[in-house]
Amino acid sequence: MAISTVLVTGAAGGIGWTVTRLLRERGIGVVAWDDMTTGMKRNEDPGVTWEYIDVADASLPQRLSAHPINAVVHCAARLADRSMQEPTADVRTNALGSMQVFEWCARAKVERVVYLSSSAVYGDPPAEPIKESLPLQPGTIYAACKVACEAFLRILEKGYGLPWTVLRLFPTYGPTHRPSKTQGILNVMLTQLQAGNEVVVKGSLERVRDLVYVEDTARAIVDSLFAESARGGIFNVGSGQANTVREMIYFIAEALGRSPGQLQIKELAGTPGDPAYNVADISALQKAIGYKPAFDLRTGIQRLVAARLSS
Repeated sequence: MAISTVLVTGAAGGIGWTVTRLLRERGIGVVAWDDMTTGMKRNEDPGVTWEYIDVADASLPQRLSAHPINAVVHCAARLADRSMQEPTADVRTNALGSMQVFEWCARAKVERVVYLSSSAVYGDPPAEPIKESLPLQPGTIYAACKVACEAFLRILEKGYGLPWTVLRLFPTYGPTHRPSKTQGILNVMLTQLQAGNEVVVKGSLERVRDLVYVEDTARAIVDSLFAESARGGIFNVGSGQANTVREMIYFIAEALGRSPGQLQIKELAGTPGDPAYNVADISALQKAIGYKPAFDLRTGIQRLVAARLSS
């Protein structure tokens, strides 16, 4: 593949910006696309051209055609936390907006599309590491849009020869996310604990999660973009490690210099579509591109907390 310029949608977000940085380290030019609804202003780089627009905007194809784009990493999406409250808005961005990007890619004959799907497509799976072959059971509008987009790519490949890779991301965290009480389980708990010792948790403390550090996620994305072995593949991106929500809280407290006994943890009813178990089997991605996460949860949380406290 002759890739010199990559479109990164959602480039002002935590994952999108880390991908952009890694591409620039390879000397690749980036067209960074974001509507800045949730993204953060990032450092200026002469190799990054910013476009501030919604992916569902009708002018998207014309504006994309003004750039010499060879490949696309499609990160942009409405966040899952508003999916059930605003389902039509979710479909507009996550399904219609994605199809606009995919159709342009198909017609422009780009070298590769890497689409960021989600572990949410598995619904509430059995309590064992999740393989990509598991039947999909989306329990939210957000997850249903991800499933639809995976199907869009397969159909466009048959009709246009569009080359794609789908990465089903397990929850990703890191210092590139702004503090929030709604976005990202670790981010929510850290934001609460920075304000005091009370942590309000929606769902059981014994839920099991696989959380992956943003540097590991972004490296998997970039490596998949350039790997012919990843073409036409659907891969989980996680850490492959299982931790309970309770353990996450204790790791955050430890990084803040507090003991579990100091915490006031309130356990509330869970939210629709939130599984009891969500841990990735990452063997397929390991085989395809040699993927190996560099960070365990405790180390990643220590880095996250250190960055948050210094900001």
